[in-house]
Amino acid sequence: MPSSQEQAAELDGARIALSGTTLERARLAARSLYNLLRNPGDTRQVFLLGLATSRRAFPELLARICIEEEGARLIHEQPAIDSRSVDYAALRRLEDGTLGREYVRFIDDHNLDPDLFQRPPGIPEIPGYVSQRLRQVHDVWHVLTGIRPDVPGEVALQAFTYAQTGAPLSLLIALFGSLRFSLAHPGIAGGAIAGYRRGKRAAFLPVVRVEDLWAIPLTEVRARLRIVAETN
Repeated sequence: MPSSQEQAAELDGARIALSGTTLERARLAARSLYNLLRNPGDTRQVFLLGLATSRRAFPELLARICIEEEGARLIHEQPAIDSRSVDYAALRRLEDGTLGREYVRFIDDHNLDPDLFQRPPGIPEIPGYVSQRLRQVHDVWHVLTGIRPDVPGEVALQAFTYAQTGAPLSLLIALFGSLRFSLAHPGIAGGAIAGYRRGKRAAFLPVVRVEDLWAIPLTEVRARLRIVAETN
């Protein structure tokens, strides 16, 4: 869990992103991007950078989610993907190859915390829930796409996410990540381009209630959602 100092910093960043001046938001975005490129695993910087850059794009995404039947259902019921809402022991008992089993295997193999992404502070209920949902499905999207959670994979998944949501944050991470890590990972830009193209071909994932698909074979889920999986 984040420390009280980290929570205070996140709350202050949220305040600046939502009600700060243009200059304050630009400074917040630049600082968060710098910190994120130094430490790609710092999810707090992802959150702050997203708020700072998505003030205009987020309402469009929110409207698209709300006008779709499944999106409206998500907004109404507000399911979460964390240990309080998901029976992870039950997912481990599912057959190999199902979405739920492969998702929990991914969590276990990479020692990930499903409770890491909670509702951001200082945001109204519905935008706050959508922000939480998009953070919580990130690891599920890794499983659906077959993209690994390493540096090239995270850049590729952000390109995929940008194609899905139009979030400026995802575009920034994909572009600057491709430049920042191009020497260490020569194929990273090509992976980002491929991720974007796959995101454009796929169904609109932000409205998909993945909880209803846990017991379905992953190959079938991918076919339903028009996702071409990456082969490792």
